Amino acid sequence: MWINRVRWAGQISGAGKSMKDTIDFIRSYYEFKGSVDFSKSGILPDLENIVWCMLMGMPEVPADERTSGDATVEAIDQRVAILKAVFVEVNGDEADEFLDQGMLTYDEAARIAKKMLEENGETSLP
Repeated sequence: MWINRVRWAGQISGAGKSMKDTIDFIRSYYEFKGSVDFSKSGILPDLENIVWCMLMGMPEVPADERTSGDATVEAIDQRVAILKAVFVEVNGDEADEFLDQGMLTYDEAARIAKKMLEENGETSLP
């Protein structure tokens, strides 16, 4: 299934992650998923809107609660994982090329958001 390409669960399964981190991430996923209109599909993500969402802290993720130096990068990684997973769920009937294009857009948005934070010396997201 296409969701395997997203590997969103892999974002939280690394070393040092607790069961609470996993549960909080899954809770964030379901909260965001519940806010999405599943009747509209076939729409690719807009790069600028996705970058803005990531920088503004949407969707909310567990890393937002942390203050460590890597929390902002982790928050963006968690956001992009959730956004990708929901994108694939909404557009599961679309062609693989369409899904690939969407995934690449989310990856590029994450790269841009991280670069903007780095350039501005930001250490935390809202």
